[in-house]
Amino acid sequence: MDPKSGRRVLATAMVFAALAASLCWLPAAVAQTKDPLPLQLSPALPAEGDAIVVAGSFLAYNPFIIIPTSVQVQGSQITLNANVLVGPPIPPNLGPVIWTLPALPAGAYTMSLSLQGIPGLRFTVRPRTALVRLVAGRFQVAVADQEPGVVPSGAQLSDAAGYFWFFDPTNVEITTKVIDGRAVNGHYWVFVASMTDTPFTVTVTDTQAASCGGGATCPSRTYTNPPHTNQNFIDVAAF
Repeated sequence: MDPKSGRRVLATAMVFAALAASLCWLPAAVAQTKDPLPLQLSPALPAEGDAIVVAGSFLAYNPFIIIPTSVQVQGSQITLNANVLVGPPIPPNLGPVIWTLPALPAGAYTMSLSLQGIPGLRFTVRPRTALVRLVAGRFQVAVADQEPGVVPSGAQLSDAAGYFWFFDPTNVEITTKVIDGRAVNGHYWVFVASMTDTPFTVTVTDTQAASCGGGATCPSRTYTNPPHTNQNFIDVAAF
């Protein structure tokens, strides 16, 4: 064979091989890339029942194009499945890869990608309702909120009082107090002080009332603050 012809055949074969590689889906092992793929949750502090979106930027993986496919949840382990395509340089304005998680119960989760070489993420889904027990544990104070991204958490200040925060533990949103006022009017008194216009519901339950037990429901009082409202509650005949 003429050497020039041989070189032309080899060059042609290399061009076709390169084109084929650029159009083929690659196995997961190909995603061993330069920089870690950052994953971000929205909302950043999810609560049970929230619609959780996972976004990952793949610009650092150029020229690998990552295509999200599905989400697999097995207990506390979440796998984000994806395919990888080798392509031309990715334009800088291309958006992030998006996965949508199903509603998750409260608990700790480990999230990983089906692509090797990309670090995963650990996060916690918090209960939608936070509890504080007052007056020697007799009264259960529960704060619930259904606004996405709001995660109520409670802390006890004393035997009679506690507080709740939604977004930041240094930012108190609600304080509650239960006082034994039976010497005055025969009732326990409930005070709820709101420092937010975020909608919430406070439910106070007397877990040691005479009517509790035997399948009966313990008496409770519910105080609701509607959206875009700041409302305090004083109930001197609660229980």
